[in-house]
Amino acid sequence: MVMTMKKWGLLLIGCLVFILQACTEATVTKKEESEKRIDVEVVSIMDGDTIKVKYDGETKKVRYLLVDAPEMYHKQLGEQPFGREAQARNREILNNAKQVSIQFDVGEHEDKYGRLLAYTYADGKSVQEQLIREGLVRVGYIYEPNTTNVKAFEKIQNEAKASRKGIWQYDGYVTNRGFDKSVVRSGVPTEGQSKNSNKSDSSNKTNNRSCSIKGNINSKGNKLYHMPGSNNYDAVKEEEMFCTEKEAEQAGFKKAS
Repeated sequence: MVMTMKKWGLLLIGCLVFILQACTEATVTKKEESEKRIDVEVVSIMDGDTIKVKYDGETKKVRYLLVDAPEMYHKQLGEQPFGREAQARNREILNNAKQVSIQFDVGEHEDKYGRLLAYTYADGKSVQEQLIREGLVRVGYIYEPNTTNVKAFEKIQNEAKASRKGIWQYDGYVTNRGFDKSVVRSGVPTEGQSKNSNKSDSSNKTNNRSCSIKGNINSKGNKLYHMPGSNNYDAVKEEEMFCTEKEAEQAGFKKAS
């Protein structure tokens, strides 16, 4: 009887040691992952998957890893549905964050265009995950070995797709190569789109028509916004578009003289 109790006691101690060791390892791993993140200062939001930041003393573009947002200013494709919504939501998340950081994967840190390839975090939360969850970007540009989070992203995407959020409202709009706006008929949602989504889409289209304020960063690094009809408005190459002056000012832009 005494021997049996001793065996049970040793077994219990062994289990406790194992649990404590596992918890310690998990804490260390989480800490190591957090330490890999690099705090950056956001300069501007290009679109739903690209931003500009102050990094290592330079202004650099950051291309979000493993996601693809609809185009905003593409020369051939033009503006694609939900491109503006993705940009606006990306801006909202980052502008409201007290801390923005990036984290590289195990592969190349830059692409052939010199853009940083990274996961982006706002107050510790993945920006990519938030945009995927809301149906504003697709999981794409999956190139080994920068694929650490691809399974987690795809799981979130499946949930957004099942709920027909954002880009998933239109059958055939999202493809393996990007987005096909030819399948989106203006004002005609695919079967299963809710009345609320239709109302939201209509509202967004109304808002988009008024988003004509151009945000530009000049050679001196000054962030200026240009109103329609102002001097050189047509010649200004926009880096961001705003619907109201207040929105431009909240993003750190000042009115051009």
